[in-house]
Order: sequence, then structure tokens, then C-alpha cells
Amino acid sequence: MKISLKSSIILFISLIFISSCKKDEDETTPAPSLNNLEIGTGNNKTAYPGSDIHIEAEILAPAIIASVKLEIHPQSGEGWSYEQEYTEGFSGLKNAEFHKHIDIPAEAPLGHYHVHLSVTDALGQSTEVESDLEIKFDPSLPSATGLEVSPNTAGTDLHLEAVISAINKIAKVVVEVHGAEWEKEFEFTDAAMIGQTTYNFHKHVNITEAPAGHYHVHLKIVDQQGKENEFEEHFDKK
Repeated sequence: MKISLKSSIILFISLIFISSCKKDEDETTPAPSLNNLEIGTGNNKTAYPGSDIHIEAEILAPAIIASVKLEIHPQSGEGWSYEQEYTEGFSGLKNAEFHKHIDIPAEAPLGHYHVHLSVTDALGQSTEVESDLEIKFDPSLPSATGLEVSPNTAGTDLHLEAVISAINKIAKVVVEVHGAEWEKEFEFTDAAMIGQTTYNFHKHVNITEAPAGHYHVHLKIVDQQGKENEFEEHFDKK
């Protein structure tokens, strides 16, 4: 009986010690951080109905990322709102780059909005950063309609096509293709396109080196006054 009681006491103390160490470890692991938040092109914190907005930040989570959440809502009253939680491409990592292009509906009310970006780690610790955003109308921005993106069956060639327009005349078009393990940028300044207000943009770019996976394609049109607008599509390479 004495041996059994002594063993029980030792086991109980050991469990308390292990629990205490685990608690101390959890308490000393820093919360995740979000740095260099960028809202819109050049961090201009501006979006336009019928287009998309680029949102980017650097994530560091010593205790491993569990999920990332993005929320956009009006500063006051009613308006367009957006909420999405992301785990794919983030969960299980210590470091990650959050880089998304969020579509702004054509019917989104103009006005001032708040953007909230938060990250939660595996210990349940959360960190949130926020920023202002203005949705406004600018009829002079370049535009693209009917954007088509499709790889050929061999996976070596990517077909791109859209009707692009720029009231202030086209200066150049930049196409960025990026996935988890490969990215490349292509710039076009065709003589037939430069200076036009409308042009049927039709290109084929080489994606032979891109491994199989899911890819984002960003088509950016820059006009001769330096205004730019970006449009996004997706494709899968098998």
C-alpha cells in the first residue's frame, strides 16, 4: 500500500510538471504577426466596381498557421461586404504570403469601407490588422472584357484573349502567371496596340517550365497617363 501510494504521488507530481511545462511553452510562443499590409495597387486603398482589388501581407506564425480570414464591410450603413476564411496554402506553415485579388461586384455601392485581415495559429492565438478602403467610380480607367485564359493540352502554351480599352490610350499590357512553385511575368508593347483606345489582345505565352498545379493569371492594362487596371483569371495545368 505504501509503495502504491508513493508511486501515485510521484505520477501526480509528474503530470503537474508536464502540464506546467506545456502551459509555459504555450504562453511563451509569440502570437502570429501580419506585416506590410497592402490594399490596392501601390497601397492606394482604392477599388472600382466591376474590377478587382489586390490585397497582400506577410504572415509569420511561430506556432504554425491554422487559418487566415479576410473581411470587408462598409464603415457605416449598408453596402457590399465580403468574408472568407482561407486554410489551403496557409495551414501548417510558419511563414506565408497572403496575396489575393478580390472581385468587386459591378453593383457594389460607392463609399468608404473597412478591411480586416486576421491570422489564427495552432494555439488559438489571433492577430488582426485593418485598413481603410474606398470604392469609387473612375470612367477613365482601362478595362478588359471577355478575358479568356486556357492552356493547350500539352501544357506548353497558354492562350490569352480579351478586348482591352483605355480612354487615355494604351501604353502597355503586363501578364503575370503565378502558382505555388512557379511564376513569370510577360510585358507587351506591340506597336499595333500602343496608342489605341480599343484593341483585341490575343497572345500565347510559354508555360512549359511551369509544373502541374493551379495558376492565377493577372492581366494589367496601363494607359498613357499611368493609370492601370488589373483583371484576374485562373487555370489548372495537368
